[in-house]
Amino acid sequence: SQLQEPYTAVGYLASRLPLPPLLQLRPPSNAAGWTAWDICEAWAEKRGYKTARAARNDVYRAANSILRLAAEGRLRLCLRPPGYAAQKGEPPLPHPSF
Repeated sequence: SQLQEPYTAVGYLASRLPLPPLLQLRPPSNAAGWTAWDICEAWAEKRGYKTARAARNDVYRAANSILRLAAEGRLRLCLRPPGYAAQKGEPPLPHPSF
């Protein structure tokens, strides 16, 4: 789960899973809502991940930690194959953004 830029993958997970409640994170100070960076920063704060020199929140380490949770199956994401609902005669599930 080591990526050069893991924040996009965390954003993908966050768009499909309610990460802040699952990880029990405190809401960000901005009113715009959660971004992938906000989730990683809150997770770093909660877990105590700090950079060595400046003692800032280590968001890169936090992002890799979140991806590791997903890779280990502790954060479960289940996607149906394309056309599954039509083949089984089930109505398609609405996307959470609607």
